[in-house]
Amino acid sequence: MAREWESVIGLEVHLQLKTGTKVWCGCKADYDGEGMNTHTCPICLGHPGTLPKLNKKVVEYAVKAALALNCNINHHSAFDRKNYFYPDAPKNYQITQFEKSYAEKGYLDFTLNSGREVRVGITKIQIEEDTAKSIHAAHESFMNYNRASIPLIEIISEPDMRSSEEAYEYLNTLKSVIKYTGVSDVSMELGSLRCDANISVMEKGAAKFGTRVEVKNLNSFKAVARAIDYEIGRQIETIEQGGTIDQETRLWDDEAQITRVMRSKEEAMDYRYFHEPDLLQLYIPQSRIEEIQAMMPESKAEKLLRFTKDYELPDYDAQVLTEAMELADYFEKVVEVSKNPKSSSNWIMTEVLRHLKETGKEIEHFEISAENLGKIILLIDAKTISSKIAKEVFALSLTDNRDPEIIVKEKGLLQVSDEGAILAMVEEVLKQNEKMVEDYRNSDEGRKPRVLKGLMGQVMKLSKGKANPELVTKLMLERL
Repeated sequence: MAREWESVIGLEVHLQLKTGTKVWCGCKADYDGEGMNTHTCPICLGHPGTLPKLNKKVVEYAVKAALALNCNINHHSAFDRKNYFYPDAPKNYQITQFEKSYAEKGYLDFTLNSGREVRVGITKIQIEEDTAKSIHAAHESFMNYNRASIPLIEIISEPDMRSSEEAYEYLNTLKSVIKYTGVSDVSMELGSLRCDANISVMEKGAAKFGTRVEVKNLNSFKAVARAIDYEIGRQIETIEQGGTIDQETRLWDDEAQITRVMRSKEEAMDYRYFHEPDLLQLYIPQSRIEEIQAMMPESKAEKLLRFTKDYELPDYDAQVLTEAMELADYFEKVVEVSKNPKSSSNWIMTEVLRHLKETGKEIEHFEISAENLGKIILLIDAKTISSKIAKEVFALSLTDNRDPEIIVKEKGLLQVSDEGAILAMVEEVLKQNEKMVEDYRNSDEGRKPRVLKGLMGQVMKLSKGKANPELVTKLMLERL
């Protein structure tokens, strides 16, 4: 009988906090903008005799993230030194929180495509500093210490996930939740989000987890999912062939679609953790937590509820529009102009999202401003242009983001609503399509709409899409 296996997955997510300065000093927290090693000082370079000073804004942002993830905030926490020798750690240690983190016992809820709801526990969140960035060329390597001491939080999940799909949705939901707080860019592309996966397998129903393997070098959420699937398969195959799983760190090779051994997995004792003597314990009083709670921006869940209530949008529309904070903001700016929430939602969910998918762009880089999309919708509602012409104006606006009304006038796209002109076109179409007219008059109620649609299409073609559809329908029915 074939053995049944179950995978066990936990994720460690490092998020850079979007503060203006670094965690221990006043250097600018920017490592890509102005040249390598331009935002450094004796503190973040680890010069002897320098002392770190905790950035107050880091604590505020860290607490916001923890509250958004339903964590308990510890009033007392402490910093520790993680000791290791590597060029990216100028002090030869990293300041982190090992023994006592500032937040713990949280959770994140999300829904899979199947509709099944999943809750993943958050073991703890800790404040720490980023390392320098290693840059490897063909025959030499460089270090960019601009990144050293940029503030991070590390979000460590419980091993509650059982598939790559769950891990993928966890990351997407985490990104969305944190993005709404405004504390991080949450971007793998920009390097402000990094993720390591801890993966093991066990026989279904077993009480004890299998040996855990850590996988690094994951540069996208899809890469995380692919690496998990590969590693689960590799571990099962190894065990079934009589081998054993070693506790180790492996690197994901996205090109080859395999994991490769990097090193045997270190234990905590390998890092010789000890208390950071240059920093006092971190004390966050309840009054400060309540202050930060009051400063929290509208959450995704709150915005979703408001969209269904205030804008009377269907649940599905609200869920799509609030998936990304920037998309939700774009929608609200469109509605400010159009005064038509449902039409605004329809245009964004069809034309806008289709274009973004085809071009691989984010809404922040969409060519048509929210104001101009709102004006296109206004032109439709005012019957200045038809829905068909509106799509033409939309396409033109992708390369010409001027006022849509100017484009309509310049291109001669104004809707024809002159009854006499439309009547002449209707009569011409009826005269040229006598068989369709006879078919309509002899058809049952089920077929008539299809024949009518064909005749109307002829009128719209004759008018080059400019005829008022409602007026065409009215006059057509009168003549039929």
